[in-house]
Amino acid sequence: MKKMVVIGLLILMAASLYAGGANEVETSTAPPKSEFEGQTIVVKLSPDMAMSGLKAKTEAFEEEYGVTVDYNEIGWDLWFPQQAQILATDEPLDVMGNGKNAWIEFPDKLTPLTDIFPDVFDKMVPELVDYSTLRGEVMAVPFLPSYQIMFYNKEIFKNAGADIPETWDEFLVTLKKLNEYNGNYNYIADWTTENFFLNFILTMQSSDVKEYDWKGDKLVFNFDDPGTVEAVKFMKSLLDQDLIDRGVLVQLQQEASSLFNNGDIAMMSMWEMYAGFLSDEQFNNTGYFAFPGREKGMTGTLDGHEYLMIPKSAQNPELAAEYIRYIASYDNTKTRSIVDKSIPVYTEQFSDQEIIAALPYLPVIDLVKKNLADQFPPITSSYELRLKTAAQVHPALLGETSIEEALAGLQEFAQAQKSVQQ
Repeated sequence: MKKMVVIGLLILMAASLYAGGANEVETSTAPPKSEFEGQTIVVKLSPDMAMSGLKAKTEAFEEEYGVTVDYNEIGWDLWFPQQAQILATDEPLDVMGNGKNAWIEFPDKLTPLTDIFPDVFDKMVPELVDYSTLRGEVMAVPFLPSYQIMFYNKEIFKNAGADIPETWDEFLVTLKKLNEYNGNYNYIADWTTENFFLNFILTMQSSDVKEYDWKGDKLVFNFDDPGTVEAVKFMKSLLDQDLIDRGVLVQLQQEASSLFNNGDIAMMSMWEMYAGFLSDEQFNNTGYFAFPGREKGMTGTLDGHEYLMIPKSAQNPELAAEYIRYIASYDNTKTRSIVDKSIPVYTEQFSDQEIIAALPYLPVIDLVKKNLADQFPPITSSYELRLKTAAQVHPALLGETSIEEALAGLQEFAQAQKSVQQ
């Protein structure tokens, strides 16, 4: 769904590092562990969120507290519809890992966490806490911040004499040079029906157009803005000039990342967390840059953040809170950054030299996150909007309808959706 299914080899020592940090949990405000002995909670989240060491960390939590965690990692293709059903029907679940769509679509089904983790939120990156806030209540604990950026193969770029592009025009020149160098299509992104929306709004953002604005209490999308028209023209030019494979409309993220992983292509648009799935050799040969803009200085990115939540249907909310505090500790999230290359969640971690050394893409993140697009706009039907975007814009990319007509239809659909005040 949001990110690729876990592929490639994980770092073998990760599990032991996570488990080894189990005794470093912040416990200053935690109740005695003996209070929970013999109790059980149910946890469901995505493999992306779990990364390589969460299962081992969970097992350490079970042993240390004398409890049982019914722990489930579920791929996004299944988890997205499952979480909606769980929340809609009040199915028992103690800890849910999910995106912000959970509290946009089901705000009354989640336990506000403002008064449960005040000490944790005070130390976390303020913007991440802001993202997880709805009408003054913090609804979730940030656990996996993620942004889309550009990955590039340093060796192919060097051998082809290609430059890092900062504008769409430069991107076309760079891509043509790369394609001529090795005879491949050297750029790929997931433009499939389900994920096209993500790349569409990322490109829209890099055309200096906000995805939406609040005008009083009215949510107004900008899909028919002249800058959005230019964004789709740019995307279409990649196909018209035969610079990308037309199969991009059906190639999944797993296929895109596999091509990059094998060294067959020179660059891709991808979640920064993919760096954690590269081998050491591939990691050392990979560079990063901001998605190029319509003009120099413009860029865009997309949030793929995932959070930990406690549904109101939780059978054991106290143990659920203790589990979240345990796995979201400073030391555990630092280990995730170093081992799995995930973005830090605590403010002080951004000045931690071990983390800085492990994450070469941090300067790019600092640049692009100022131009953030929202993959879950505040409407109750964000998934339907994804599907409608592809249905409207794909034909325009293929020349079967005009761009203006396609975007007018998308704008009409989006404006008819029920919005949620933030």
